[in-house]
Amino acid sequence: MSKVFAVPLRWTVSAAIALSGFAWSTSHAATTTLESAEDMQVGQAIEEQYEHWKGTRHRLGGTSEAGIDCSAFIQNLFAQHFGIDLPRSSREQMVLGSSVPLERLRIGDLMFFRSGPTRRHVAVYIGKGRFLHVSAREGVAISSMNEAYWKHRFLLARRLM
Repeated sequence: MSKVFAVPLRWTVSAAIALSGFAWSTSHAATTTLESAEDMQVGQAIEEQYEHWKGTRHRLGGTSEAGIDCSAFIQNLFAQHFGIDLPRSSREQMVLGSSVPLERLRIGDLMFFRSGPTRRHVAVYIGKGRFLHVSAREGVAISSMNEAYWKHRFLLARRLM
């Protein structure tokens, strides 16, 4: 098993990932006035992940295109696009990196939600109050923090870079 560690530096992603019209941007003008090239590259990598997995159904414990759960999806995203090995469970993922207040989220930050009395759900922030995750109803999808369901269940955010 590979060793898990927090990455202290910003991710670098190949510039070869092409834009396909998706508007990935930070949502808080107080934090960022212009998108950095790195934010755009991270956003493009996340977009690529979304395009590949879009519509894949949720399956608890799943790790493949036949069905995947939230932590496996995030684990796959970070391994494939950023070369970062994350633990398999959302509970293990939520202790990595550093804590980030909701109003300071950047593209690529992890977001954690309470999905039951003892269960946790993980997503990746994509900007403008939106996040990419594996929804139990929709499969791989984009949701918004403006939805009461998510706003009420938000726990914390972590930055791995």
